[in-house]
Amino acid sequence: MSKPHRLPPDPAAAIKAYLSAELAALVAAPAPTVGLVLPADWKLTSPPAVVVFDDSGPTLWPVMVKPTIRVTVWSNGRTRARAIAGAALGLLLSQRVAGVATITDPSQLLDARDSSTGGTLASFTVRAQSRTLPA
Repeated sequence: MSKPHRLPPDPAAAIKAYLSAELAALVAAPAPTVGLVLPADWKLTSPPAVVVFDDSGPTLWPVMVKPTIRVTVWSNGRTRARAIAGAALGLLLSQRVAGVATITDPSQLLDARDSSTGGTLASFTVRAQSRTLPA
């Protein structure tokens, strides 16, 4: 008899869906877009973009995964980028996200500049623990 087959979950997609539904109500207009990739046509005159990345992490197979999730905001200014990133971080640490068991280990906000778009970035990371899924 073989062991039951399990699949890794996608906590980045769950977090993206949650932020898509909740973040716009907490930040000034125009509402940011939320995705798993930066829109190819994003520029400084575009609405801010929030991108959720899965940077991998430890696994307790076949029970759970604990990837580091990085959330990066592209905006036309530091204040706006940090406000959106801060709101996203607050949401993730204070609310339940469907498909994610726990969200822990937040970093502080980190500022940067995207040399290819000219955008101002604000990023943070969290650890997102999720149970594996039945096949």
